[in-house]
Amino acid sequence: MLNIGLLGLGTVGQGVVEIISKRKKELEELLNKKIRIKKILVKNMDKKRNIILPEDILTDNFNDIIEDDEIQLIIEATSSLGEGYRYVKEGLERGKHVVTANKAIVSRYFEELTALALENRVAFLYEASVAGGIPILKPLKEHIPLNRINEIQGILNGTCNYILTKMFEDDLDYDEALKIAQDLGYAESDPVADVEGYDTLRKLRILSSLGLQRKILEDDILLEGIDNIKSFDIEQIKKLNSVIKLIGEAKHYEDGYVAIVLPTIVAKDTYFSTINGAFNSISFKGDNVGELKFYGPGAGKLPTANAILTDVLDIGLNTYRNKNLLGKKRLKNYNYSMKGRFYLRIPKMDWKVERGLEEITEEILGQNKYIGIKTKEIELERIYGIIRTLNIKKKEYFLGRFL
Repeated sequence: MLNIGLLGLGTVGQGVVEIISKRKKELEELLNKKIRIKKILVKNMDKKRNIILPEDILTDNFNDIIEDDEIQLIIEATSSLGEGYRYVKEGLERGKHVVTANKAIVSRYFEELTALALENRVAFLYEASVAGGIPILKPLKEHIPLNRINEIQGILNGTCNYILTKMFEDDLDYDEALKIAQDLGYAESDPVADVEGYDTLRKLRILSSLGLQRKILEDDILLEGIDNIKSFDIEQIKKLNSVIKLIGEAKHYEDGYVAIVLPTIVAKDTYFSTINGAFNSISFKGDNVGELKFYGPGAGKLPTANAILTDVLDIGLNTYRNKNLLGKKRLKNYNYSMKGRFYLRIPKMDWKVERGLEEITEEILGQNKYIGIKTKEIELERIYGIIRTLNIKKKEYFLGRFL
């Protein structure tokens, strides 16, 4: 018998219950053993739920799960960083396998929890923490021993991708597109984690630490979100027969690496321009396997629950890898030294400002109360230097790069 303790019965937790219930026969035939969710931790025992559950399965006391020796595996499906971390850590310390979809926990405590799982000879798996239903972490882990992973790129946040798609396709301004995304449930009422890029950053932190075999922390990643984008920017990029996507990228660069989350301008005839709506796509390049691309829904009840249960199957079949996949390479951070062509929009100021921009400008794309430029090939630090010199506040500029 594989007994599971499920933490959380929100959207994802309900998806886990639904799939196990629907596919119970197939799962048990594959595992050659019974599978059941023995206990589910919830905050409110009296809440009405549109799901049929066995009697006495709900609890509001974590001890009912952690103290139960029959429960070998914990699925953490809360949205909490603090409580979720405590549950995951204690589960591993007690010798229970842990599967989580909580990207904030994995990103913040990646090395600690990985080491703890190894120490206690249990699994710590987190496929659903990156790109929802897209199977990306397991293929990446499989290719690491055989390849030097040179580059990882991805559209990792469906909310941002949906907003940008609506702005380009329907000529909406940012606030209008955000409101539609919120009404459809793609964006939270407080969308900061998505639109300011933090969600993408956390996912890139996990991918890059694995792929580049180097501890790349959240603070090591350069971040610009899409919350400052204006219809003016969309107008200028359309003139170039291009679109904007929020892309996270990590790659080897000289004797170090770059790890960035930046609005990225891609030509309409290129791959990432075709990833629209709430979908995600990730690619990685290995020196032997070449480039592999993965596409699919980046969130949602059933896709995310499906990813969780692929980890559960690996544990039930004992096919997971109980080895430390985090490398010990020492690499320099070259984020600000990376060279490229960039798009910069700032408020229209006086003639001195425009003269100050001349040395980095390849083309002025448009100007009215704003000025939008395409830069020459320069180091990113030069742009930030100009922004600092002109004392332009974060909310007053929009920065992207040309891929």
